[in-house]
Amino acid sequence: MADKVTLKDVISLVELNKARAEQSFRLNTLTDAKPEEAEAMKSRLAELQNKIERISQTIKKTGAIIAMPNEKEIARLNDSLSSCTAQDMLDAMKKKSGDTYSIMVARGALMKKNFENRENIAKLALLTAGLQKDVKEAIAEAVRAGSFDSPIPLLDSDEKAGNKIAALLGRLGIIAECTGGALVKATNGLELAVQLHNRTVWVTPELHDKLNANLAKMREISPRIQLKNAVRQIKQFDDEEEKEFAAIQGEYLRLLKEQDELLKEFSEEADVSITID
Repeated sequence: MADKVTLKDVISLVELNKARAEQSFRLNTLTDAKPEEAEAMKSRLAELQNKIERISQTIKKTGAIIAMPNEKEIARLNDSLSSCTAQDMLDAMKKKSGDTYSIMVARGALMKKNFENRENIAKLALLTAGLQKDVKEAIAEAVRAGSFDSPIPLLDSDEKAGNKIAALLGRLGIIAECTGGALVKATNGLELAVQLHNRTVWVTPELHDKLNANLAKMREISPRIQLKNAVRQIKQFDDEEEKEFAAIQGEYLRLLKEQDELLKEFSEEADVSITID
């Protein structure tokens, strides 16, 4: 029976790697742990490692390369911390100052950003899995470095796939475009981010302005609705007040519908997957 690797599988691996790093850090800095606490943490770390190895082996069969943005800079910061003792790092966190603390903050910020971007990291890994080995390795290297200078030829890949790869690179902070059958460094990204409630959506620059205008109107109306609702709890509205309340609610619903229409083209992609024969 053929195995299938889904987008959720790759995202899960990114999440597990983050959990492993956190557990390892806790274990290394827990200088006053009781023996049973340390053993429990070691057991949890071993459990995470087993899960990571199992999922990694399956994903490896697809040819996918999971590259983390700015991986090289994170490695450099890790090297800088390697000479610090557990007590040094604990003292730095307490004082919230000094060189060690600055390195830890910089490293933490990059890792946090990568975790927030885990879905796009996973999509890029699966989208490029079928490319020629040297091409996907060049793309992965660009991601790890956080930039690239030389064009990356996509060989026989179609332009649509090339544009998707360029868009995902842009979401990871590497501004690129597909032109002449190659990925090249670009000045402007193909998409812009918009913070929508509790998620980030990526849209064209043209749609970005329309969506932001829509969101600004919603932010202006929302407090008015909340205030009217609060007043309505303690007094009965007359006909005029009810009409005004209904009008505000109607405008909010209209804006919600407009938002749905604007985002229809950019709704979340279906779960990506690769079947392994």
